[in-house]
Amino acid sequence: MALGLAGTAWGQATSGTIYGSVPLGANETVQVTSTSGYSQTFNAGASGKYSVTLPVGTYTVSLLRDGKVVESRSGVSPAAAGAVAVNFSADAGPENVQDLGGINVSANAMPPIDVKTTNQVTTVTAADLLRLPLARSAEDIAMLAPGVNMGSPELGKGPLGTPLLTFGAGSTAENAYYIDGVNVTDSLYSNGGVALPYGAIEQQQTFTSGYGAKYGRSIGGVINQIGKSGTNEWHFGARTVWKPGAMRGTADNHYFVNPLSTKVGQMAGDLAYYNKLDTVSEAVYDVYLSGPLIKDKLFFFASAEEDNRWGKSVGGFGSQYQTNYRYEAPKYYAKLNWNINENNYLTLTGVQSSYKQYQSRYEFDYDTFQRGNFDSLRQVSKKKFQVWAANYTSYLTDNLTLNAMVGKTLGSYETFQPPYPGIDLTLPYIDEPKMQNPAYAPPSGISNTQGDSTQDIPTHKLNSLNYRVSLDYQLSDHQLSVGIDNRTTTDIDDGYTTTGPGYYWGYGMGTVGKPIIGDNSDSFPYVAAPDTNMPGNKYYAYKSVDIKNANVKVVQRALYIEDNWQITPNFLLSAGLRDDMFTNYNSDNEPYIRLTKPQWAPRLGFSWDVHGDSSLKVFGNAGRYYLAIPLNVAVTVSSPVTRYDIFGTYTGIDQATGEPIGFTPLPQNPSYGVSINNEYGQSKDPRITTAQNIKAQFSDNYVLGMQQAFNMLGTEWVFGATGTYQRMDRVIDDYGDTQRMCAAGRAQGYDWMTPATCDQWAQGLLMINPGVTQKIWMNGPDGNIHPVTFTREDQGLDVGPVRRFYSIDLSLGHDWDSKWMAKFDYVFSKTWGNTEGPVSTYSQQSGSYLTTAWDFPERMEYSMGELPNSRRHQFKAYGAYALSKEWTAGGNVYVTSGTPRLCRGYYGPGESRPHGSSTFYWCGGKPAQQGSLGRTPWVYNLDLNLDYKPEWAGRKLDFNLAIFNVLNRKTPLFYNDVFSGTTNPNPDYGKVQDTRSVREVRLMMSYDF
Repeated sequence: MALGLAGTAWGQATSGTIYGSVPLGANETVQVTSTSGYSQTFNAGASGKYSVTLPVGTYTVSLLRDGKVVESRSGVSPAAAGAVAVNFSADAGPENVQDLGGINVSANAMPPIDVKTTNQVTTVTAADLLRLPLARSAEDIAMLAPGVNMGSPELGKGPLGTPLLTFGAGSTAENAYYIDGVNVTDSLYSNGGVALPYGAIEQQQTFTSGYGAKYGRSIGGVINQIGKSGTNEWHFGARTVWKPGAMRGTADNHYFVNPLSTKVGQMAGDLAYYNKLDTVSEAVYDVYLSGPLIKDKLFFFASAEEDNRWGKSVGGFGSQYQTNYRYEAPKYYAKLNWNINENNYLTLTGVQSSYKQYQSRYEFDYDTFQRGNFDSLRQVSKKKFQVWAANYTSYLTDNLTLNAMVGKTLGSYETFQPPYPGIDLTLPYIDEPKMQNPAYAPPSGISNTQGDSTQDIPTHKLNSLNYRVSLDYQLSDHQLSVGIDNRTTTDIDDGYTTTGPGYYWGYGMGTVGKPIIGDNSDSFPYVAAPDTNMPGNKYYAYKSVDIKNANVKVVQRALYIEDNWQITPNFLLSAGLRDDMFTNYNSDNEPYIRLTKPQWAPRLGFSWDVHGDSSLKVFGNAGRYYLAIPLNVAVTVSSPVTRYDIFGTYTGIDQATGEPIGFTPLPQNPSYGVSINNEYGQSKDPRITTAQNIKAQFSDNYVLGMQQAFNMLGTEWVFGATGTYQRMDRVIDDYGDTQRMCAAGRAQGYDWMTPATCDQWAQGLLMINPGVTQKIWMNGPDGNIHPVTFTREDQGLDVGPVRRFYSIDLSLGHDWDSKWMAKFDYVFSKTWGNTEGPVSTYSQQSGSYLTTAWDFPERMEYSMGELPNSRRHQFKAYGAYALSKEWTAGGNVYVTSGTPRLCRGYYGPGESRPHGSSTFYWCGGKPAQQGSLGRTPWVYNLDLNLDYKPEWAGRKLDFNLAIFNVLNRKTPLFYNDVFSGTTNPNPDYGKVQDTRSVREVRLMMSYDF
């Protein structure tokens, strides 16, 4: 038995702590038992204090005197990485044995404040999930926590179709997901992760700050799920969930709003998206079975869930089709718990989660709003993740505990084009048909049956191995921990090929007399004005090739040491040090980033139980948190990639295929095709890919807070106030201005690095720490590589990356007391700087670490301001009330201010397009400072539910009605921010691009045997 003081831990933990005091007396022992066969009896310390760390579950804690129970507390359920106080009275005796059951649900049964943790965590139990109106996802549960907000829909979704979240200042790609101690974060982009079947969740914890040195690799937040376990009792249950599309609210249509647009059908007031017909239905079926395989020894829990959604949506003006779709998301879960003996425990967990998408497309008439004939079947996408974990705990002595975990994640990504009558896969894909010259095509353009520009490699797989080993030793008032935390992930056959004949066609509109890309024909990249071949012409086409394929690997290693020191009975100090090491390998298994020198991440936290009775807690924490680079970066920056365009004019458009007729290349440099990042399929030397002195991205986070328990009108409440400050001054991103690299080389004596030949010596997509002097290598005519010092001034940057965040969180809560619960939370916060981190909301780049932000210095002009995920005001409230023994009502309120709007266009007062870009912080020839153009509207959301468990069915039958977005407010979340130029404006600018989902009704029925 490991006896010790509970210290600072966090979401990946799978155990909790029960601690307290017993009256000093002879022959007194403490006994902890559970229905899962756990049973330990031990002596309290000489001071009468005791503490025991044990697997998450529900326990009975008893005080024994001469082997007889004199006082007992049942229903004790410590949260993972949390602690519950159970104190026994001095006058306990055999004559008044009592069972103060429901410790985790009765406000009077235990102190409401956990004084043994120094961090911010929101724990939601399986019982809470039944009371509250929540969507069946880990992300919706996490949204209950303060400071957690929805990420922009522009950044897409997680690998299994769930929404992305932001925690404080962190972007959507800076969070971590865990299941029973295994890191299940998306390995390709760090966006989202794998989650348990909803009915298999025992606890979910959402950590927003302050985790100790045992864990890392995330700056934002952590979602940790603990799966259910079997007990000595047999249980079986089934549930069905239905969201009928017929009871769903109607979406609003969206319209073009740019007054400068003169394109027919795309002028201000014209219909851009016909959404009135959009609808979706959902059906979920799940079952579970649990019980003992060997009583008191071996237990199992198994569940299966099938989640199907189907519906239809109508495309926008440039894609006038109705798409019928079906999404399937089956999940499976199983767990074995083996009590080997009283000192050794083993848990085996298995999870499988899939996400499949099927789509068929039909013609749609925007004049009559009627569906037409069948058009095509879209590519089918299937993703599957299998997670296996083994957790072993051995109490080697009363003071020494060994914990070991090994986890494996296998992922498969399959995409294919199903056949159908009339399909012609030899045709090239047509990109941006609505930009075709209206003299040759209707306003919406002409395309063909080739529905995609690229085809993913069908053998794409992922393999991740995660293992942790730790030793915890209790030395007087010190709880010492030392361990390792390692993860190795391999990405196999990641990439795609261009569909059709190996290229696709795209269309655009430029400005008469202005180059499409660049301004100097003697240096690359450059494309002449669209009227060069045809006087007065402003329309052009481009022939594109896009191919990549790689096998890459990431190795992450960490060592840590931590001391949780109970300096006094009321004051806990947690101090730790972690060394994170990251190595990223390219397709040739050569490291292109090796960050193995010590990257010290200190962690410090404290908890002060002011009065010694858990009624007032003051806490704080400070730490440095490093972020690793995900797998997908290597696929692009360190492996061969072919991506270029040949620009030209045309004299017509094939009415059957959408291909340009009379295509004549424009003058361009290089003449064989323009690649902004110099990607023509050549091998990439890992020494040239990355700056030699590059360092990992990190954030320094600081938290100071308090919690006060008080009684108001006979009700126990806890008030909390917490202040947070986060500072990030270093990122890793790609830099693409090869001409500036060559200029730095010429200044250092390499005269042969001329503008005309620069593409031979410099590599685009150079990984650097922007704004910091970097040591880079460049090719030379002698076949060798040559060192170049690349300063911030050489990079053309006035300042390096800046991201700041501060917040004040005020909360008031009342725990469930068998009658009601409530939590109110208000956060004032602001995120500002010039970088979001590894994502770019405005460029719709999610988790790539290859954002457009630092590609060229012109992009960073006027970038300092309030960042896209900044929400200054957030109010959350949720709760439940038992109307009777049979009826319970629940509610969930989310109100938040909007995010900054933006306008991005051509560069400078002359509205030029250096580097081929049209997304600078300029709008109509005027600077458009980030965060200076107003905000999106406030979001008001109300969800309600009503639950009925009839007595006539023994309360085993459950009916539940939930209504989401009761007010049916379809608030805009994002407006198109690409202005382009005043002479050829983007018709989509200012148009509503994303909104909150419409009202939905969910019906649910379950039975537990």
